[in-house]
Amino acid sequence: MPSFSPVPALAPGSRVRVIAPASPFPRADFERGVARRRERYTVELDPSILDTDGYLAGGDTRRPEALRRALTDDGVDAVVAARGGYGATRLLDGIAPDEVRPRLLVGLSDLTPLPALFARARLRSLHASMVAGLGRGTEAALAEWVAAAEGALPAPLDG
Repeated sequence: MPSFSPVPALAPGSRVRVIAPASPFPRADFERGVARRRERYTVELDPSILDTDGYLAGGDTRRPEALRRALTDDGVDAVVAARGGYGATRLLDGIAPDEVRPRLLVGLSDLTPLPALFARARLRSLHASMVAGLGRGTEAALAEWVAAAEGALPAPLDG
């Protein structure tokens, strides 16, 4: 089986595209998380990122289109989810692994289908806090996120 390809680490000024592939998110947490990311990176938001459709962050047309743009735009260095939640599994039918360009993908929890897409593309992803979570997180958590996104290895688990 072929090995996984590394993805380029982020650096100050990297282009980070924030997507909302699953559930809506608390706007205040989201805005704080975006502001924290903008202190170090160039952050881009899909114009319809604040859309909602019931328990989803926009309809089943908007979310996969935004995801495809983020995964295939050659200038994007990282794709970071706004929040997890239900709905990510509904995005993958129309996106083939060979469409995914090498870039950092950050998400966790219910977003597991997106790292699974990256795994099928033989690319690594980062299981870490999303934008809304960073908006309510500590400075220490933010520093760990930045270190991991910029290529540092995590400390060994103890216990």
